[in-house]
Amino acid sequence: MAIDADIVLDLHCDTESVVHIYTGTPLADAVRPLAALMGAHAVLLALQAGGEPFDEACSRLWWDLAAHFGPAFPLPPSCVATTVELRGEADVSYALAEQDARALLQYLAHEGVIDNPVDPLPQPLCAPTPLEGVEPVDAPHAGVLVFLKTPGDRVEAGEAIADLVAPVSGATTTLRCKVAGVFFARSVHRHVLRGMTIGKVAGPVAFRSGSLLSQ
Repeated sequence: MAIDADIVLDLHCDTESVVHIYTGTPLADAVRPLAALMGAHAVLLALQAGGEPFDEACSRLWWDLAAHFGPAFPLPPSCVATTVELRGEADVSYALAEQDARALLQYLAHEGVIDNPVDPLPQPLCAPTPLEGVEPVDAPHAGVLVFLKTPGDRVEAGEAIADLVAPVSGATTTLRCKVAGVFFARSVHRHVLRGMTIGKVAGPVAFRSGSLLSQ
């Protein structure tokens, strides 16, 4: 159904998070209006995120074809496809639903898809950053999780994100991020097992590779 679409908005929600957007690196400029209107705290860019997400199924073939044919046959991206994470699973309210619906309609009006009055774009809350720059913060052992940061907080490298309390010994491990950026998502669980990702920080410098969405 989306094969011939000019715009694809794949709407999701995380477990606990602020609004954030995944899209292809060549689409960074095209999604700026959407990110500004939605109040996104992170816009995460990748040429290939891994896991074959739906938005890439609609958009990635354009930059793959452009790379294949080279500059002699320039092919601009012809589908603006994004995954929009509408906060967390518990963020359900009439006020948020109305706010997000208005923002989506404003974006479609801004792009000329619907004939609605167009308001001035707000200032974006963030600049796009590479998906390769997202740091997953993992639990080194099982325990009770006490968060010290809230989604949307800006953090510096080495800053404490959460305490992990071992339920038997009472020993506490403080979990710290290694990159500076936006703490944009965290686990809904408060008792976690070793190796579980408890939160994610969007940093400006790429350092990861491989299947990025599964890490």
